Amino acid sequence: MPQENSNDTSVDKDIAALSDKALQLYREGHLQQAQDACLRILRKQQRPDAILILGKIAHEQREFKLAVERYQQFLGLMPNHKGTHFHLGIVLEELGRTDRAIEHFKKSIGTTADNAAVHSHLADACSKRKRWVESIEAYQQVLAIQAEDVITMLKLGNVFYAAQRWPESIPLYERALVLQPDNAKAYRQLGTAQQKMGRTKKAIDCFERALSLRPNYVGARIDLALVLRQSGRAKEGLVQLEQAINLGPDHVDAHINLALTLRQLGQTQAAIERLEQFLDTVPGCGEAYYHISLMKPGQELILAVEKLISDPKLPNIDAIYCHFALGNLFNGSKAFDQAFSHFLKANTRQRETYAYDPKENGQVFDRTAKVYSKRFFQRKDKIGSASQLPVFIVGMPRSGTTLVEQILSSHALVHGAGELDALPGVNLAIAQELEDANPRPELTTISNNKIVEKYSAQYLRELTLHCSTATRIIDKQPANFSRIGLIKTLFPDARIIHCHRNPLDNCISLFFHCFMALTCSFELTELGQYYLQYQRLMSHWQNLFPGEIFDLQYEELVTDQERVSRQLIDYLDLEWDDNCMDFHANERPVMSPSNMQVRQPMYKTSINRWRHYEKHLQPLINVLQQAHV
Repeated sequence: MPQENSNDTSVDKDIAALSDKALQLYREGHLQQAQDACLRILRKQQRPDAILILGKIAHEQREFKLAVERYQQFLGLMPNHKGTHFHLGIVLEELGRTDRAIEHFKKSIGTTADNAAVHSHLADACSKRKRWVESIEAYQQVLAIQAEDVITMLKLGNVFYAAQRWPESIPLYERALVLQPDNAKAYRQLGTAQQKMGRTKKAIDCFERALSLRPNYVGARIDLALVLRQSGRAKEGLVQLEQAINLGPDHVDAHINLALTLRQLGQTQAAIERLEQFLDTVPGCGEAYYHISLMKPGQELILAVEKLISDPKLPNIDAIYCHFALGNLFNGSKAFDQAFSHFLKANTRQRETYAYDPKENGQVFDRTAKVYSKRFFQRKDKIGSASQLPVFIVGMPRSGTTLVEQILSSHALVHGAGELDALPGVNLAIAQELEDANPRPELTTISNNKIVEKYSAQYLRELTLHCSTATRIIDKQPANFSRIGLIKTLFPDARIIHCHRNPLDNCISLFFHCFMALTCSFELTELGQYYLQYQRLMSHWQNLFPGEIFDLQYEELVTDQERVSRQLIDYLDLEWDDNCMDFHANERPVMSPSNMQVRQPMYKTSINRWRHYEKHLQPLINVLQQAHV
């Protein structure tokens, strides 16, 4: 027995010496020799340090699956080793196993709580999985350790932006620019956040600054073009897009936005031709086919789109656009069953790409109605601007809002500014000022005269950037129907026009268009539920402000154009202008998908369109019937 113990001790010493040698070889970069030594050790004894070295060698040689096995083997023996959890997380990220990587990054925090790299990797992984709250917390930990880390500032700003917390992204971009005043990317990101806040001039200034620093910055040039389009300067936007295409001939967004700008300017044939030219170069662009199908829904494209969609390697987003395109093309040839089949496939595919809880909208609308009560406005009776300048057109998208704006903006004293982000931006800015990250309707209960005066003035400044001479300026953001309480707080005498149409016609029009931001619109039941929630909130506003909101039925406008148009002009307290009857001759840029229709004389073909699809709409009909139960 004593001799046996002596032999064991000798073996242990040999293995320990070999282990030290393996570590030295690894540190000196002799990976193959280090690996051979570790394998010899493991044939005799399961030493954790040898396993760990093998894991690190596999990691460095990008043999990620083997590295995962080795790291996991090591952690089976040493489960609390923080550093190995961190390295395992990195390898899992390389393999695309992000959720598992996040678990190990979290386990590596503890004794390494002050390690900025750990928090940075955790934040990046959470950001990739759209786990915004966790990502924000982790990036903030990095900045607590490295206060002047510009890359992390920009990443954190981008996460706030992605989480639609735009006011919180702006100070981070500005702080980054103090440290790096020549950072073109930071100027671009600041510009996009300012644009989301409805601050048009600031956004333009930021994009122009980015381009002065980096003239070949295609993304910033496209962003500048978009904000110019939105501010009514579409021709200037066109120039920027042409330059962007010269710099990046295969840049999809540049070509798509160029076509949309041409269409906005009424140059439909030119828009189609540019998209067709682009498809000659990039034949797999589903979005290009989609936009052509909206402008020219002829059968000649069907075979080309069907061939494209049959490719199993076609990216999902292109397949979605192709199905929408085929829906439009078959609808144009009155093959309604085939059209609906493709619309359904397009919507179903898109609905699978995001999480959406239809109850959340209803809860927000219910709380909005509760906060903006009769008693609330009695208390706020003296607050708000007396300006008569703003006119708000609200309702569901595809309810006739663009047509109404086109009629009104044909009046000599009225300017149509389109769908502005200014009011949502004010809502967010008030929330930031009151130190609440998530704007809720309850915030308005603690706003005061000073805040209301400040933000009504800010909104008017944004409005007058679109036209300095008009007596009335229209903000045609349909979603402002949910902000009528805020509108009446800022502008008690504001003129609000509510557009609505047959609910089935309205809903299928949404279902047949690819409105990516309108998450309620890609499933018929959810779309119907949202429509009922919208109706309920509008009923609240109409009861709260009887006779103050102009209620416009689309079908009445179409069938009795002059009578309803005269009523609209009278509501704006203006003299009649005969140009309002010739609205289709108005050459102003129109950004919405209805920009082709409003350049035609009044037509009635959109009334009762739903009947072509009646047998497919039962889920929607069942929900909408609840309003009459």
